[in-house]
Amino acid sequence: MAKASGKPCRKGVVGGTFSLLHEGHKLLLGFAAERSESLLVGVTADELARSKGHPVEPFRERVDAVLRYLSEVSPGLGVEVVEIHDVYGPAVDDGEADCIFVSEETLHGAFLINILRRIKGLPPLRIYAVEILTVGGVRLSSTLLWKTKLGRR
Repeated sequence: MAKASGKPCRKGVVGGTFSLLHEGHKLLLGFAAERSESLLVGVTADELARSKGHPVEPFRERVDAVLRYLSEVSPGLGVEVVEIHDVYGPAVDDGEADCIFVSEETLHGAFLINILRRIKGLPPLRIYAVEILTVGGVRLSSTLLWKTKLGRR
């Protein structure tokens, strides 16, 4: 059901590490911003981000990059950023959230979040998934960009 703003989501949720903010991240964030009246963005804590197997910028730098991008593509959008320490973040507990935005790679996580929400007595989130971008047939990812940046293939 469309809201008064014409956007399908009152409060969207999106999460990620957002290391080396790239076109895939921008696609996901822009898609979420376009469809949400407000957006809750979970950004992976440094400890969890380091488990990716490559360097990541410090948490504050990643948050600043996300906020800069969202302010460019959707000025005036209400954005709240929270630090997440697990794969679920606040999407499991936020009773105001009604949509979740994921990549096709993390779609399974959205289903798990909805199961946990049901267990807690919360309604499931409407799930929106964006395609993974590829460059020359290779999936665009922060891991790929870090390997390129560090001179490893």
